[in-house]
Amino acid sequence: MLSKFIANAIRKELSKITSKPNHATRLICNNQNKNLNAKQKRLHPNFRKYNTKLPKTPDLIYIPHLLRWLKTKFQFKYLQKKWDPEFTEGAFIYGSTKAVCRITEIISENKPEELDGLLTTAARVKLKHDMRTRLTKVQRAIIRLKPEDIKILVPMTVSLSSDERQKDCKVSMRILALKWIQQPNGALRLVLVALQTEFLRNYNHGARDDWTISAFDILECAILSQAPH
Repeated sequence: MLSKFIANAIRKELSKITSKPNHATRLICNNQNKNLNAKQKRLHPNFRKYNTKLPKTPDLIYIPHLLRWLKTKFQFKYLQKKWDPEFTEGAFIYGSTKAVCRITEIISENKPEELDGLLTTAARVKLKHDMRTRLTKVQRAIIRLKPEDIKILVPMTVSLSSDERQKDCKVSMRILALKWIQQPNGALRLVLVALQTEFLRNYNHGARDDWTISAFDILECAILSQAPH
């Protein structure tokens, strides 16, 4: 699975193990971390108050498949020209970033009732189930993201569907975030959060003029390593 590939790629780079994964997309992560420790411990709720100068998280570069990238760009241009003259990719990325961060905040605070209105019914039911059955207490504590934590947020596919009854656009997104968390003993740990989301907008006459999250999958949520001293 791609989530395992992402996590393993970062772990290998952090430990300076040379690896060239055979995959259409590649992650390059440059950092000097060597001491890996994924042991899950209780996290300090106010760690930013105790360490305001956190080290810089590793830089990540996402290299997409060229043909897929060109197709996505073409679909966005078509959407803007034929369906929605006010659409811009930049504004969409900005809005989707805010939406993703809001969902992770709700997950972290364990308030599934606040998902109402933000996701489609099917996506909401699935995410609530994942919150109850898949995520551990530690994962809920570390999943909350801020916009500055997001290293990569890219559209993977853009699907335009139109017939006599329905006219909608679906955009599949891949999100990769890195952030530091601090434990009560002062040790820093690097956290990886990988998500796959889908945004849906109905362009039928009279429909809501905004985007809804129609899928929200947590591919990875893990503590990776200790910060260098």
